[in-house]
Amino acid sequence: MVIEESNAINYLISNVLKKDFNVSSAFNCVDAMQQLRLDLEKDLIIMDISGTDSDNFELLEHISTSAVLNNIQRVVISDSDDEQLKNKTTALGASLFVTKPFDPLYLSEKINALVNLNEKSIVRKRKFSFNMNIF
Repeated sequence: MVIEESNAINYLISNVLKKDFNVSSAFNCVDAMQQLRLDLEKDLIIMDISGTDSDNFELLEHISTSAVLNNIQRVVISDSDDEQLKNKTTALGASLFVTKPFDPLYLSEKINALVNLNEKSIVRKRKFSFNMNIF
């Protein structure tokens, strides 16, 4: 799931990843939560967070503390390289922090590695899908 309010970045990430994954998109936290309520079996969420995005931090924290959603890998993309922001998102369960501008192929490689690592640790069997939302 990609959560990104910028149509261009959302489109870019979705197109790069759709070669290997089923990708869904959301443009804000409300849309992302509605999608998560309908489909809890997301493998990974990519979200855009800047230092002032309190809604995005709340969603990241909600995912981290939810027994149902905590197994979803989280990737944060940000236009800030602030160390405190990186530490805060890592503390909230982000597996990867990528600073804008980013190389889409680099992002794709990192996401493939995260999903493959996560697949090895998941005991339950389910259809392999990838849903992407960026905030």
